[in-house]
Amino acid sequence: MSLYRRKPGGVWWVRIGRKTRRSTGTSDRKDAEEFERVLTERLWRQTKLGDRSAVPWSEAAERWVKGSAKPKKRDQWILDWLKPRIGEYPVSAVADPDALEQLRKHGLAEGWSHATVDRMMATVSAVLRACVKWRYLEHVAPVPMYRPVIDEGRFLTPEEFERLCKELPKHLELAARFAVHTLLRMRAMLQLTWDRVDMQGKRAWVPRRHQKASRTFGLPLSSEAMRVLKELRALNPEGSHVFQWKGRPIDDCNTLAFQEALQRAGIEGANWHTLRHTGASWAVQNGVTLQELMLLGDWKDYRSVLRYAHLAPSHATSAAEKVAQWSHRAKKPRKRKSL
Repeated sequence: MSLYRRKPGGVWWVRIGRKTRRSTGTSDRKDAEEFERVLTERLWRQTKLGDRSAVPWSEAAERWVKGSAKPKKRDQWILDWLKPRIGEYPVSAVADPDALEQLRKHGLAEGWSHATVDRMMATVSAVLRACVKWRYLEHVAPVPMYRPVIDEGRFLTPEEFERLCKELPKHLELAARFAVHTLLRMRAMLQLTWDRVDMQGKRAWVPRRHQKASRTFGLPLSSEAMRVLKELRALNPEGSHVFQWKGRPIDDCNTLAFQEALQRAGIEGANWHTLRHTGASWAVQNGVTLQELMLLGDWKDYRSVLRYAHLAPSHATSAAEKVAQWSHRAKKPRKRKSL
């Protein structure tokens, strides 16, 4: 018998041949029989007809994760959420436009924002594009996205930042100051080790696996960043990681302690990533060009730094004056040559 239970009243399992054992995920006999029918048909098409599009979603997703050189922790969380919903579906069924739209509805039903739903759909799109590359699918229709409007990003004034630092415990205060003065993302910053810090040369290196842009990043250290590093070394003389708490590497800075410090400082609409926006905003306001900012913050493309363009009106004014001077020069009447 292909349908069986491991314990009375539990979910039904399917046994097909010697290799296939799958949980149906249901204790209802009729639903289990439907699951068995669909699974049997898909396996037959895959083995007898060579239908590569019958490969299950879970298998394609697992291959995509294992084939990536970069850790996909957030993607893995999304894939874990998707597995009980579409794990046994063939990739051809997942790629159907109606199925993709249904996935968006599932995300919204979870209480997710449009941005979070888009993040989930981006992961689905990446796996489906890989399926085209592996020839599981011939092509993939555009994956629907909400694409909410992104504003220029919240940043703190120097007064707000100092109020926040006064409310933070010492280890988080130093981490916050380092984040603002280096523009490092939180995960990359927390995984920084002392063997990648050159105190003499005033530089640090972040390996590509810790960077969002997937490339090794050479980080110049300002005098303020150097001061913070010296305090961190004095605070934690032992250990390989730069940022520690009670002798252990810090895993997250956007904690309850940080959120409570924001409340005590009277700061709303901010999180730890706001510190990166803060450092970038201060840099532009103090004369750093957008090209220089792109290098300092290791942004992957120029569009990412354009959100800070409005903070540099002096640059735009200078450019406007140059246009005006050229226009004025063109209007000058030319002297006629005397005969």
